[in-house]
Amino acid sequence: MKINFENIEQLFLNIAETKQYKLLVKKTKKAKKIFLLGNGGLHFVANHMSTDLTRLIEDKVAYSFDSAGFITSNANDHGFENLFVRWLDVTATCETSNECLIIGLSCSGNSSNVINALHWGRDNGYETFMISGQKSEILDDSIEELYYGCQYFHTAEVLCMMIFYDLIYKTGNHCPSIKGEKNRLKDSPLRGKEQKCS
Repeated sequence: MKINFENIEQLFLNIAETKQYKLLVKKTKKAKKIFLLGNGGLHFVANHMSTDLTRLIEDKVAYSFDSAGFITSNANDHGFENLFVRWLDVTATCETSNECLIIGLSCSGNSSNVINALHWGRDNGYETFMISGQKSEILDDSIEELYYGCQYFHTAEVLCMMIFYDLIYKTGNHCPSIKGEKNRLKDSPLRGKEQKCS
């Protein structure tokens, strides 16, 4: 294989045994609302996983944001380093802070906008957690961090996906098979009789 995934399955198994991962599971189980933050590829991991966490865990709602207008206008007005703080300030403050969990994703561990948002969350009474490819050099020690110690961006991004899917199982839920989901949805009252699952 030409793409180096750094023995990703063993990396994941090692991560799953850490006290930080067990704490992430505990915080995820407790939270009613989860806010996911990331840049670049991890932005899309956050967006994808907010969909699946909400879809597959009945008692939780997960949020990411995908508005280019919000991103560009607020980065212009408040600075890119405060982009996620601004987003949380207009969305998370509508929620009860002790029911919320803010999860930051960063390959380097040093993304200033993610770090600032986690510090904001801590200062405003929200549960916080950092998942990173390498240990952060700037995250405050009061915020728990699970870091992989990997070399490549793609390894960190795929590991994030693996972790979030594992969290679905760890909360007592499951990810359906493609065939199982088709069978489950074929009789959904929300679908018209003329529609078929594809």
